[in-house]
Amino acid sequence: MMSWFKRLAAVAVALVLAGCAGAKYETLHERMPPLADGYGRIFFYQPQPSNLAAAQQKLRVNNEVVGRNKPGSFFFVDRPAGSILITNLYWTGDGVSFMLDAGQTRYVRVMAEVYGATGAVGKLSMQLVDPPELAENEMRGLRYWGAATPERAPGL
Repeated sequence: MMSWFKRLAAVAVALVLAGCAGAKYETLHERMPPLADGYGRIFFYQPQPSNLAAAQQKLRVNNEVVGRNKPGSFFFVDRPAGSILITNLYWTGDGVSFMLDAGQTRYVRVMAEVYGATGAVGKLSMQLVDPPELAENEMRGLRYWGAATPERAPGL
């Protein structure tokens, strides 16, 4: 019985540490891989506290699932220049559309609606953040979460 408890405790510790994993934006932004010709970069970030019990929803770019939101975290994807439509998987909540130019970086803030003292989380809202300096400032303490696509921060 004791070994079962130890295994359970080890799994719990691993899950907590995994939630804290990922380097902060302020240390990664200088090491981001260069963009391929004809591509732009889109950062998704959720500046809400990581202790928020937000349901992670799949996010799409032009109908392709690219990752999930996670409070206190960010990820990025590179996409060909052109018209961009960002939604969650089921097209609920607010979406964002914009033009992405080659070599351009755009930032999408994801926020979960929290209902009163219960902490229950409702729909997600997304907002294109401009100027970029505002988004970069908001992202400074956020941790890298990764995407569901091949884009990765170096070393992670």
